[in-house]
Amino acid sequence: MSYKTYFAILALSVAALAAVWGWIPGWKWEAALIALQALVLFLLYRSVKIPLESVENGMYLLREQDFSTKLRVTGQKDADKVVELFNGLISTMKAERLRTLEQESFLEHLIRTSPMGIAICDFSRNVMRSNDAFNRLVSPSVAKRLGELREGETAVVRPGATQVIRCSRLWFMDSGFKRPYFLVEQLTDEVLSAETNVFNKIVRTMGHEVNNTLGSVVSVLETVESLYREDEGVREAVASSRERCLSLVSFVRSYSDIVKLPEPELKAVDLHRWIEGLRHFLAGMCGENIKIDFEHEGKESEVLADLMLMERVVVNVVKNAVESIGNAPGGKITVTTSARAITVADNGPGISQENAARLFTPFFSTKKADRGLGLMLVSEVLRRHKAAFSLVTDEKDGLTRFKIVFR
Repeated sequence: MSYKTYFAILALSVAALAAVWGWIPGWKWEAALIALQALVLFLLYRSVKIPLESVENGMYLLREQDFSTKLRVTGQKDADKVVELFNGLISTMKAERLRTLEQESFLEHLIRTSPMGIAICDFSRNVMRSNDAFNRLVSPSVAKRLGELREGETAVVRPGATQVIRCSRLWFMDSGFKRPYFLVEQLTDEVLSAETNVFNKIVRTMGHEVNNTLGSVVSVLETVESLYREDEGVREAVASSRERCLSLVSFVRSYSDIVKLPEPELKAVDLHRWIEGLRHFLAGMCGENIKIDFEHEGKESEVLADLMLMERVVVNVVKNAVESIGNAPGGKITVTTSARAITVADNGPGISQENAARLFTPFFSTKKADRGLGLMLVSEVLRRHKAAFSLVTDEKDGLTRFKIVFR
């Protein structure tokens, strides 16, 4: 039973006793005593009722999670202690709740605007929430690698010819349990810059050593040639050696040309008109079995570019397309210009996924007798133009497309 019931029973008992005593003559002082007891009982009831009601109201506010309402001061010392304690608790909980909401709002904003891909999973590793960067960066190959990661593991994936993605599987504590989440970060610019720096250092060192060595060798060959001028066999050997030295010099110089590539002088260029100016030259690069078409989409196609450097890019891309098709009949190349973009598509045999991830790395080539300079030159020029580019074979139509998008 509640305290009110007990007080009601006690009050009724006192009232009944007072009524009985009121009927008995000569018991007036006892009646006064009973009245005094009734008054004390009433005061005791109020002293218990007010604190308990305050506690009850406070419990209701907590149950409804209403942290904006406080209890009123009652004027009763014991009750006001409870009220003061409760109001202090409510103020603390209100401040903590506000701080939590602000932190959650900031975290939500941070996740949404972060350039890193973030995906929060449930306890079964199923993705529950992800930001736009995660959805943009995660391709099927990246998703497969994410599924293979163990707790706390990080891996680098090359899903395409020009992309380098770092994937991480991490965790945070939620309700006392480890809850997994994934981080996906694009490292393309950093990796390309590091690879270029390493390449430049290797080429400079190689050029320095080769040129010094060949200078001494050529000097010795000239001395030998002057001493054995009448010996035809020696002259032929010296001529052959000199030819090999010059070939090696040409080999090193071809790499040095990339290292010494000038910074682009950007000018406004209309892509449609510029490609039309190269039409006859590019057509001359194709064999009799290859047909080259030119398409222009849209009216506006003006970009900032260095025409001399970009011409080397387009010539290299078309040259690779021609070599890919080879002597196969029915070869076709399509050069398309659109708003801020150039696409070169060919119907050659295509590029495997394994090779696609390595095409723009230094010294790599799919051709046996090739130095791997063409695409590397293309990559360096486009990187200096801050242009996005990709080289992929579409599984649907089988066409290989090199696409350049200017910023």
